[in-house]
Amino acid sequence: MELELIEGAHPHSPQVGFEPGSFQCLDVEYVNSEYGKNGVRLLYIRREGKMHCIKELEISVHIKLDTMNEYLHSDNTKVIPTDTIKNSIEALAKIRGINTIEQFGLDICDHFLTSFCHVVYCNAFIQEVPWQRLEKDGTPHVHAFLYSSEGVRFCEVEQSVDGAPIVFSGIKDLKIMKTTQSGFQNFYKDKYTTLPERRDRILSVEMLIKWCYGVCPEGLDYDCIWRTAHESALDAFAGPPETGHYSPSYQKTVNCVQEYILEKIPQVEEVEVICSNIHYSLTPLEKLGLCNDKEIFTPQDTPFGACASTLRRKKGPEEECDTVVESKTHCSAGWKPALKSN
Repeated sequence: MELELIEGAHPHSPQVGFEPGSFQCLDVEYVNSEYGKNGVRLLYIRREGKMHCIKELEISVHIKLDTMNEYLHSDNTKVIPTDTIKNSIEALAKIRGINTIEQFGLDICDHFLTSFCHVVYCNAFIQEVPWQRLEKDGTPHVHAFLYSSEGVRFCEVEQSVDGAPIVFSGIKDLKIMKTTQSGFQNFYKDKYTTLPERRDRILSVEMLIKWCYGVCPEGLDYDCIWRTAHESALDAFAGPPETGHYSPSYQKTVNCVQEYILEKIPQVEEVEVICSNIHYSLTPLEKLGLCNDKEIFTPQDTPFGACASTLRRKKGPEEECDTVVESKTHCSAGWKPALKSN
């Protein structure tokens, strides 16, 4: 079918010479059609007498409807405005409160799946601003807080109308460094390889760690699990405080983080880690007539190395221990580009 443009008309204006739906003869189908509101920010304050507790969140919620008439037939009668989605999030914070971000994500999914019979899927992605209670000589302040990032806590909850909710928790923007006990040797070399082998180097990384729970019973202590996962990641990276332990590559360090979390938290079924290597190059001080004995380094923003891997518990004993499970990971992090560090 050839289209005849009206003279002077914009090629994307409705005046173009074809009717809506004229391409329905194409042999195509929709794979996905979710939509929603990204970047809903709110501060929740819970007052218990003089003691105040806060949570500042950034929330993105996407839903899927049981029809695609808004795409195919310009029929908006079932479309829930994204402004309504934002208002619902704010109302739920008031009505149900926010104890943990995971539970709030479950509340959000439950609301949209039970309040609207034509919503068949809901996904809530929540990240928490890292406020910590201010302390003075070991005494916690009743209503003052300090921004102190040891990594940003986030969660993702998804649920279909006929299924149980799936809960992910995680840490992003986790920056860790050690100044020794790291190296990189015995790697593959070809004619373009210029990198020297190193037995002793700085290891500095930024990690995103995301884990998936199995069956989520009522009363699961998400706060305790997050703290255990956070502590496990630091222990796996650094090793004992008196001696540390050696890392032969940042890939092996990623593997250690995953194994520590799976070992210490039986409720976790799968751990994904995305790791970016932050490079520091030895600053050449010879031109200044000085000797640089691994004391002065220059941070290097780009380029940088990166890796991603997912480790999960075996489904059955018949699988070999060293077999790589070839399947799509559940933990696909960073799917909403509007989310960024606060």
